[in-house]
Amino acid sequence: FDPADINDLIAENKWSGVGTLELIETQTITSATLVEFNLTGNYDVYFITFNDLVLVDSKELLLRFSDDSGASFEASSYDYANQRGDSGGTFSEVKYVGDSAITGITGNGASTNETQNGYMYFYEMLDSSKYGFLTFQSMGFDSSGNAEFCFGSGLRKVQAVYNAIQFKDSGGNGIQSGVFSLYGIKEY
Repeated sequence: FDPADINDLIAENKWSGVGTLELIETQTITSATLVEFNLTGNYDVYFITFNDLVLVDSKELLLRFSDDSGASFEASSYDYANQRGDSGGTFSEVKYVGDSAITGITGNGASTNETQNGYMYFYEMLDSSKYGFLTFQSMGFDSSGNAEFCFGSGLRKVQAVYNAIQFKDSGGNGIQSGVFSLYGIKEY
């Protein structure tokens, strides 16, 4: 469909919008210890973007799930793996079983303009018979100032309804700045 066709279908109330991103919440951070989202709605897939993210130099973004609407966040049973590489020619694999959080989503430099940008897809988060898991991709700068990419996946190996997620930095110093947006992906 071209844009004119879609506009005509929307006007006639015949466009389903399947696969459409529906914005749930955007948080603009200017110094925060944590970023937390409640997974509202009833989506099979959630999507998060982060833009212009700045952490303290040499720290990484950590992620945890909650099964009690954010009253507490689980600190065990996370498995993850990712690949990363940088413009300096360094490539590595990070993998862990049974960690306290999903880590390695992005590394970070903290000099001027050394921001991180990326996105994540979350699956099966609201299904109590399955593990909640995610895939991600990010791009930014490492602590040496090299352009860096990272992609991977992770899960919490406990079946539950995960209705909130939390981001924080690996050093406990807080997130200096960034914009996080949570979307639901329309299925029907």
